[in-house]
Amino acid sequence: MKAIGIVMLYDRRVGDPQEVSKTFFGENFSIVTEGLVSQKLIDLIQLKNILDSKSIYWGAIRENFEKFLEEDEAIGRLAWKVFNDKSGKEASDEVKSLVYDGSKAPWKFTLMACVLYE
Repeated sequence: MKAIGIVMLYDRRVGDPQEVSKTFFGENFSIVTEGLVSQKLIDLIQLKNILDSKSIYWGAIRENFEKFLEEDEAIGRLAWKVFNDKSGKEASDEVKSLVYDGSKAPWKFTLMACVLYE
């Protein structure tokens, strides 16, 4: 499977997606991408292509954030919708996610990094 995009999902109470994405990139983003590569959700060539095409999107979950954490299918559906809405492209139904616990993450909020495939 070829990865074509990444969607970052988080609790909207943390802040506006534009603000969060601006403060998150840099050192914190490299932690996430290293995790995605080490967990074999994406390879380095696909990651570079995604970065070059700017196919990284943010989605804020407004309600029932904790419920989403418990439902892998709900995470995948929401990530797919965010990707489709923002890119205009359709990904396959296969979405793989890596959840970063906010109590352990240096950025101090729970984040779901979702990889979408063609």
